[in-house]
Amino acid sequence: MIRFLQKRWVYHSLIWTSAYFALILVNFYEEGEIESFFLFIKEPILFLIPIILTTYLAFWAKEKLFDSRSYLLYFLAAAGIVFIGVALNEFLQGFDPVIHITRSQNIANFIFIQIFVLGLQYFKRGIINQYQLQELRFKTAMAELKALKAQINPHFLFNTLNNIYGINQLNPEQGSEMIMELSDVMRYHLEFSKEAKVKLQDEVELLQSYIKLEQLRLRETCELKIDFEEADKSLMISPLLFIPFVENAFKHGTHPTKDCFVHINLSTNPDGLLFRVKNSLIPNQKVVKTNIGLQNTKRRLELLFPEKHKLDIIKKDNYHLVELQIEL
Repeated sequence: MIRFLQKRWVYHSLIWTSAYFALILVNFYEEGEIESFFLFIKEPILFLIPIILTTYLAFWAKEKLFDSRSYLLYFLAAAGIVFIGVALNEFLQGFDPVIHITRSQNIANFIFIQIFVLGLQYFKRGIINQYQLQELRFKTAMAELKALKAQINPHFLFNTLNNIYGINQLNPEQGSEMIMELSDVMRYHLEFSKEAKVKLQDEVELLQSYIKLEQLRLRETCELKIDFEEADKSLMISPLLFIPFVENAFKHGTHPTKDCFVHINLSTNPDGLLFRVKNSLIPNQKVVKTNIGLQNTKRRLELLFPEKHKLDIIKKDNYHLVELQIEL
């Protein structure tokens, strides 16, 4: 039905039919006599015929002459259309002596029609161009978002395999256990990374699996505080938003033998959610810094939640804090 109404001849017919019946109602309201109803039905027809003709002639002149920059021919055509409209209108007035419009008023009316049609076409073109621009921006943003999401898996896998390699040199049994935990994490990536939205519960389970994976390489010298209890896990959220921050916290803030800490908190409220990651800074720790995951996540946040998120990253002498607020 909607596709049928979008056809040009259909909605143009509806517009002119509506205009015709509107004029009938106006005439009936002014006359106020039911007996004369059928007498003034013809008045709107005589009034609309020259308007309809000159309107479509104006459309033709604009499309064929004005758009091709034949401005002189266009203005000559517009003058000719005004002449046709005035002549036709004066001819039709003879069929209804009640209608009487002066020639100067006729000329002014049909000049206005030319200007109105020209403005209407530019207005319509502006709306179409704006719609096409918005559609292009949306498609570009979705393509970029898809590319950024695709980069998270290799980056995450690269860092984790490095950790497993190091552990495997010292404790092959523990390395094997880490591989099993990694398989659970990667299963999540495969199942949910292509989804636009997932339950917060799924994101929490991903974080818990990753934390278990990291715990296998850490000793009791590392203090872990994890709090997901105040989060409404039925909320829907874009996947893989939090894992880069948690990954960075363990990568840069922990050490197998030195005292360290990682504190992770996720809570929700009626307006949105708050995610906090705080980790220690290990003096003289040599870690390769690529910032790929963090940069990708920042860009994803800009695309997914424009002006609806706040990301604060604070670095002090002995700790690093990430605080992310998202309006949902």
